[in-house]
Amino acid sequence: MAAPVLERAQVYPGMSGRVAAVETFPDGARIRLKDLDFGWRGRGDPVPEVVRIKLRAGAYPGIGDRVRLMARLSPPPRPSYPGAYDFARVAWFDRLGAVGFSLSDWEKVPRLSEPDLWETAHIAIQQTRMDVSAALQAALPGIRGGVMAALLTGDRAAVPEPILEDLRQSGLAHLLAISGLHIGMIALIVFVTLRFLLALRESWARDRPIKKWAAFGALIASFGYLLLSGATVPTQRAFLMTGLVLVAVLTDRQAISMRLVAFAAMVVLLIAPEGLIGPSFQLSFAAVIALVAVYESYRFGGGKQDGARGWSRKAAFYMAAVCLTTVIAGAATAPFAIHHFGRIAHYSVLANLVAVPIVTFWVMPMGLLSLLVMPFGLEAWPLSAAGWGIDAVLTIAHWVATLPGATGHLPPMTGWGLICVTLGGLWAAIWRHRWRYLGAPFVIAGLASPLSQPTPLVLFHETTDQAAIIWQGKLWVQSTRRDKFTLSVWQEKTALPLGGDWQDLMALRETPLHCDPLGCSLNITLSDGRAGVFAFTQDPRAVAEDCLQADVTRLPIVPHPSLCRERAAITPADLYRDGVHVFYDSKPALGVETVEAA
Repeated sequence: MAAPVLERAQVYPGMSGRVAAVETFPDGARIRLKDLDFGWRGRGDPVPEVVRIKLRAGAYPGIGDRVRLMARLSPPPRPSYPGAYDFARVAWFDRLGAVGFSLSDWEKVPRLSEPDLWETAHIAIQQTRMDVSAALQAALPGIRGGVMAALLTGDRAAVPEPILEDLRQSGLAHLLAISGLHIGMIALIVFVTLRFLLALRESWARDRPIKKWAAFGALIASFGYLLLSGATVPTQRAFLMTGLVLVAVLTDRQAISMRLVAFAAMVVLLIAPEGLIGPSFQLSFAAVIALVAVYESYRFGGGKQDGARGWSRKAAFYMAAVCLTTVIAGAATAPFAIHHFGRIAHYSVLANLVAVPIVTFWVMPMGLLSLLVMPFGLEAWPLSAAGWGIDAVLTIAHWVATLPGATGHLPPMTGWGLICVTLGGLWAAIWRHRWRYLGAPFVIAGLASPLSQPTPLVLFHETTDQAAIIWQGKLWVQSTRRDKFTLSVWQEKTALPLGGDWQDLMALRETPLHCDPLGCSLNITLSDGRAGVFAFTQDPRAVAEDCLQADVTRLPIVPHPSLCRERAAITPADLYRDGVHVFYDSKPALGVETVEAA
């Protein structure tokens, strides 16, 4: 997977490349370029295989076009906190060597060569996705069209951030992430519809394997939806598992079993082994393993239900099944969601109980119908009906998200804690005997692992103009206007609310922070009674004094070798090399963790 990565940020005035993908946003498109030529500025340096550039608002190029523009590119950014989401790692496996933004308008230039068969097919698929997304949003304007495009094509660019935040806080964000739920919906709708239509002919229903015919049609439809949704890794995994279920129907095998999950996991990891440490793999397989484990126990325990019950009992049973499914999947994914995202939606069962049936039985069937009639220009009718269901789902999401205590914020588990939860959960899920409950203590120990984590004292940004202090259970940052993305990550990983900036902290009566024109000094009492002093030096004239008095000093320059030899001194070179520094209260000396070390 190795590919060149840009070594430093730089402006390239005449770079050109072939457009491999386009993502549209209200403030401008984002494109991926391949077959790059950096012009005279790139001579002698390794040229990345792929770069991602944010364009200015306005028109954007088509997939397969070759464009020239001026852009500022930089290496993919590192995590903003030790152990946080590592975009640079993801970009490396995606062979993405640089990201940046354009400084000029783009212009189309002649291609260097004609596309081959594979590239032609790729261009056709990607262009179809964009055309379908545009048609959905044109036929269903506003937020509803953006949500419909996200459900059918995976294009979430037109969904506003407040809507996404409501979905996250209500536990409904999975509805917009193309996954097993969506692939399963498409397969279910096509399977049931085809089997119903084929059963209308009595001789076929009596003498033909119409169930297998319907399964084959559902398999073809699922593959088409895989291509339409962009064929991302989660969608590939979902198609693989759904496809195996349908193949089991075709071959008269048991459709749902733990062996199916194991086989799907094996194939996915052979294709993309780096997915193992990502949240997508962990969340989806945790949910599926837990659901299959409960399903197998229920079935082998003799829990088959009577199929002759009335409609009222069937409806009640369905609602109970949706509730139970949500509880099981939510409980299985909660440890991984907390570890990776630092939040948990308390009312997700309530939101899913109402929203999932609406999406399953109304929105997705209408969406699928709109795709079928889109070549005839009739998609507006089913989409207008689907819009009613989307409005209902968004109303539910907003209502649940605004309930008191809708979300909880927790610090991430430790590495050994995550391993305990994983192994304990697998032990409980795979075995069918009573010793399966021996996995519970390991899960409990893993869930309690954040309690063993010391609370950070001070955070140093990888630049010398931002830092944070933890005081009285709140996060106080040097400036609330700088690098708001990093600030959000710090809040997520420390699970602490934002108290304000340092001016607000110094306004408190018993403030530990004192500042003057040369810098700031933090004086705190450590857990063992020792005094801890952190210095944030802003003027080089204060370097010598701060290094003598402070336990840890953040310096604006690299000092002379004769200075700062006995105390910890963090220079701009240290921050550039190791990334964000986090200092903890530990014995016998202060502990430190960096992004690079993690």
